Amino acid sequence: MSKNIVFRAVLILISMSIFINKGFSQNKQETKIDSLRLELKNEEKISTQLELALAIFKKNNQEAQSLTKSALTTSLKTKNKSQEMRSYYVLGEITKGFDSVKKSQIYYDKALRLSEEIGENWYRGEILFGKGQNYFSTGEYIKAIESFKKSIEFGHLTDNFKTIGASYSMMGTIFRTNAIYDRAIEYFIKSRMNYKKANYIESDAWVSYLLGRVYADLKNPIKALGYFQESLEKYQEIAKNDEDKNGLAICYEQIALLNLEFGNLEEALKNINDLFKIRLKEKSKYGMSNAYSLMGRVDYLKGNYEQAELYFHKSLVLKTEIRDLIGLPTNYEYLGLCLIERGNLDDGFSQINKGLELAISNNQKKIQLDIYLKLSEVYLKFNHLEKAIYNQKKVIEIQNDIFFGVAGIKMEQLQIFYEIDEKNQQLVGLENQNKFNELKIIQQRNYQFMLVLGILIAILITITIYVFYKKLRHKNNELEASNTTKNKLFSIIAHDLRGPIGTVNELLRILLDATKNKNIKKVEKFVPIIHKSMNETYNLLDNLLQWANSQKKKIKIKLEILPLSKIVHNTLKSISSQAERKNIDINVDIDENINVIADLMVLKTIILNLVTNAIKFTNEHGEISISAVQKNNLIQICVKDSGIGISSDTVKKLFLINTNFSKNGTAGEKGTGLGLILCKDFVKLHKGEIWVESILNKGSSFYFTLPN
Repeated sequence: MSKNIVFRAVLILISMSIFINKGFSQNKQETKIDSLRLELKNEEKISTQLELALAIFKKNNQEAQSLTKSALTTSLKTKNKSQEMRSYYVLGEITKGFDSVKKSQIYYDKALRLSEEIGENWYRGEILFGKGQNYFSTGEYIKAIESFKKSIEFGHLTDNFKTIGASYSMMGTIFRTNAIYDRAIEYFIKSRMNYKKANYIESDAWVSYLLGRVYADLKNPIKALGYFQESLEKYQEIAKNDEDKNGLAICYEQIALLNLEFGNLEEALKNINDLFKIRLKEKSKYGMSNAYSLMGRVDYLKGNYEQAELYFHKSLVLKTEIRDLIGLPTNYEYLGLCLIERGNLDDGFSQINKGLELAISNNQKKIQLDIYLKLSEVYLKFNHLEKAIYNQKKVIEIQNDIFFGVAGIKMEQLQIFYEIDEKNQQLVGLENQNKFNELKIIQQRNYQFMLVLGILIAILITITIYVFYKKLRHKNNELEASNTTKNKLFSIIAHDLRGPIGTVNELLRILLDATKNKNIKKVEKFVPIIHKSMNETYNLLDNLLQWANSQKKKIKIKLEILPLSKIVHNTLKSISSQAERKNIDINVDIDENINVIADLMVLKTIILNLVTNAIKFTNEHGEISISAVQKNNLIQICVKDSGIGISSDTVKKLFLINTNFSKNGTAGEKGTGLGLILCKDFVKLHKGEIWVESILNKGSSFYFTLPN
């Protein structure tokens, strides 16, 4: 069994393994996609649709286009130009390489016009970069460079350093493809600088890869391999935290090409094997087309021309499908060479010339040089001397073009220039390396010291600002509470006290007249009314004074152990007449052994206010019950009535001083709502809690807790 058959068997096993384990290899991208789908299911947002489309378009382009067109339709209906612009931009991105470059450019142009109209500079940079990529893929290099330069311009306006880095990278690739290596290196180094500003973790790995491509083009395979190995190591480190293996794949591909050039076919096969595993898992048509092309070249060098043709045909089909015009010339070249080796000269030269025409159209000088060299060798082999000489002359022409393109500046000199330009100006003029190193160490220490000092100062300033903010906020809250208290106090004095006293004053005048006229019936009629009014006014005044003292923090509670049942019974004596007038039964269900830790007068005030409140809102012949239970280290006391109940909206207002909430009782009893607020303040003095549970028209239960 040949090694080639073994290799193909390994590839089949790899494919099976990938498909078997597919369900167990969800990466970060898949998790993000699931999250976006869930968000889209819960609430259909244009931003979510567009983000999901960008996340899935490589795997499911049809769904991605459907999502984006739906977002576009919605944005057109709502006349939202920003969302419309983003929708066209995403359509440009997802149709690029999957549908047609022409359609992608139409979408980009629409997005660009809208971005100019609404002044969206960040997206202008992104759109121009996408247009430049399309121009590059069709070999329109001048237009591509113009787009990339404009993308850089808008990238600077918006600090979009990643797109700036990507644009410089693409411009450098155009110059490298056209054998203008000094400019290519310049742009690659600028690319690295901007990628670093964007904290792009792949910057060093990517630029090392690009420099490896330059050295490979310049026929310096040793240095090229060094750069590719350096890039591969960096991508392997990145891949530990990221499932994206594209960086590894491009390095394996270039190392495989170098091994083919060295004649290390077995090493090349290992590299292609690693490449194939990644590209097969990604289902990347572009990556698979390159892998098939490399397999074909291995078989060509081994003399397996028929098998090589099959691989080149597979690669051609994929590259034609995705319109990879840059990769087509090499495939046609080697396909033609295979046909010639098998004796099919006419078809062979036809395929090679097709590749040459594409390379000339794409201005790919390196590939032109390679094809002319191969044609010269083939024509010489068949004794077609004139054609061999013609192709050799073309080789010399291309070499001259490449030479003059490189002559301007050596890559090492240019790279050192940019590195020096980035260093601190204090280092300029230092010639002694030891002094340079010493100064660099001092500079690093000073930087670290200044950084630590800056952080400490920033922390100190932040803490100071926070403390002042807390104090100011506390003072504002106190002031607001004070104003609320003052307003409430004035409201009660102006209305709730003045009104009843004025009424009593008028009744006393009527009573005085009745006494003078010896009208006993009128006297008997108005005395109870006056008594009732004065009783209510007295209770109000008492509550008002106690509450005012509590707000001024003048109340000093004296805690003692008190028998709860006894305190409740004693307190009820003072208001029993109020309950009797409405025929309300008051039941006390408290164990005589239950004691509480409280201030006697304050506790009486709490009970008095809660029971008075219950009587006020209970209809005649109603019931009130007072109970207590022990819960952990607390006694929970409940005053429950069968009254009119409280709505849920009203419950929220009961204990708030700033709501000014009050309501007349079932017999027209007046109130201010101050009693419950006083209860809350007094319970709080005992570190307890107070709350209410109520059902409208069925009664209310007021609870509060005290220490056991």
